[in-house]
Amino acid sequence: MNKKIYTFFAIALLLILLIWEGDRSSTVRIDWRFIHEVMPLAGLLLWFLIFAAVVYAINIVLHKTVKKQLEEALSVTGNKADESQSIDKLNQTQEKLVIGRADMDNAMMLLLKSMLSITEGDMEKARNHLQELQSIIGNDAIIDVLRLKIYKGEKDFDKMEELSSKLMQSPDLRLVSMKASLEAQMQKKEFEQALETANKAFEVRQDLYWVIEGAFNLRAKAGDWEGALQVLNSGHKKDLIPNDKYKELKAVTLYEMSENAKAKGDSVNFFKFCSQAVKYNPLLVPAALSLAEYYVANDNQVRKASQVLTNIWRVNPTTEIAEAYLNLWPDDSAVEKVQRMESLALTNSIRPSLNNLLLAELDMKAKLYGKAKSEFEIFLVNNPATKRLAKLICEYEKKVNKNEEAASNWKKKSEDGAEDSVWVCNSCGHLSKGWHPVCKKCGAVGDYKWRLYKRTTPKD
Repeated sequence: MNKKIYTFFAIALLLILLIWEGDRSSTVRIDWRFIHEVMPLAGLLLWFLIFAAVVYAINIVLHKTVKKQLEEALSVTGNKADESQSIDKLNQTQEKLVIGRADMDNAMMLLLKSMLSITEGDMEKARNHLQELQSIIGNDAIIDVLRLKIYKGEKDFDKMEELSSKLMQSPDLRLVSMKASLEAQMQKKEFEQALETANKAFEVRQDLYWVIEGAFNLRAKAGDWEGALQVLNSGHKKDLIPNDKYKELKAVTLYEMSENAKAKGDSVNFFKFCSQAVKYNPLLVPAALSLAEYYVANDNQVRKASQVLTNIWRVNPTTEIAEAYLNLWPDDSAVEKVQRMESLALTNSIRPSLNNLLLAELDMKAKLYGKAKSEFEIFLVNNPATKRLAKLICEYEKKVNKNEEAASNWKKKSEDGAEDSVWVCNSCGHLSKGWHPVCKKCGAVGDYKWRLYKRTTPKD
C-alpha cells in the first residue's frame, strides 16, 4: 500500500471510532431479499471498510500476477537482478503504444497466453497467439523477444542467432539479444563465437548472473584461467555467486593457473597458486596431490608432503590420496605398507569401505591372506563386488583355496562389476578415471566428485 491508501484507511477507521463513541445506540436496519438484520451504524461502516480493503488486496494480487508475467516476457534471465531492467524496457514499449482499453486488455491476455504456451512447449499455439498480438500492437520489440523464446523452444538455433543479431542493434534489447545469441552458439557448439559474445556482455554488464556464468565457463573452457579468475572475482564482488561456490571455483581456477606455471617452469607461481587452491578448497584432491609432489621434489620434504596428504585424507579420502601417501616411502616392504595403511585408515571415518579395499589389496601383496579375506567380507557387506575387488578375490581363490571354478566366477565378475575409483560429473553423470577441471561432456567447471565405485550394469 502507498501512503495515500494508508491515510485513507486510517482516517476512515478513526471516523468509525468517533461515530461509535458519539452514539453507540445508533443502528441500521437491512431488509434485502432473505437478509433482515439490525446492526450498529459503526459496525456497518466497519464492514464496508473491510470490504474495500479486501477489494484493494485482490487488485494488488492481480496487478502483481500480470506484472510478473510481463517481466517474464522480457526477462533476460530468471534472476532478480534483471527484473528492473525488463520492466524498464516494458515501460518504454508501452509508452510507444497508443491503443484502446479493450485492445489493451486483449493484448495483455494474448501476451499471457503466448508465455503460457511457450512454457507448456506448445510452440504452434504460441505462434498463433503471437500473430494475434502482433495484429494489435504491431511490430513491437516484445514480439521479437517472444519469437526468440519460440525459436528456442523449437530448437531452431540458427534462426534464434539470426534474430539475436538483428536485435543487437537496439540499445534497449542489446543484453536480451546477447543472451539469446550466447545460448544459440553454445547449443551449436560454436564456442569461439560464444566466448566473444560472453566477453562483450561482460564489458556491458557485470551485475547479471548469466553474464558472469557464461563468461567464466567459456573462458575456463578455452583455458583462459586468468580471465576466468577476473570474471569470478567480479561476480563475487557483486554478490552474484554464493561464497561456498566462489571458493570451490576459485580453487579450481588457481589450481589450473598453478599447472600452467609448472608447465612454464615457474616454480614460484606454481607454489603460490597451488597452496592458495588448497587453502580455498581443502577437498580439492588434484591440488593436494600436486602440492605434496612439489614438497617431495624440492629438498625431499616428505614430512610436509605427508601433512598435506593426511589433511585431505581426513576430509576427502580417495584412492589417489592413499597411493600418493604410501609412495612417500618407496623402500617400505609389503608388510610395512600394510602397517602404514592401517594407521592411515584410523583417520578415515568418512569412507570406511575404501579402507577395506585398499587393505585387502595390500594384504594380498604381503601374503597376509587371512586378513585379506576379512577385508573382502567386510567390504561386500556394504558394497557390490567392484572390478578391483573381484580380481583380488579371483587371485585369492586361485592361490589360497585352489578353487578354479570359484576363481573363474570371480574373474567374470571382475569384467561386469562396478567401476572402481571414478570421478563423476555432478551435472551430467559423466564418468572419468581422473579429475578434470571442465567436464568433457557438458562443460561444467569443477563439478567432478570422487566415488568409491559406480554401478554401470543395466540393473543399476
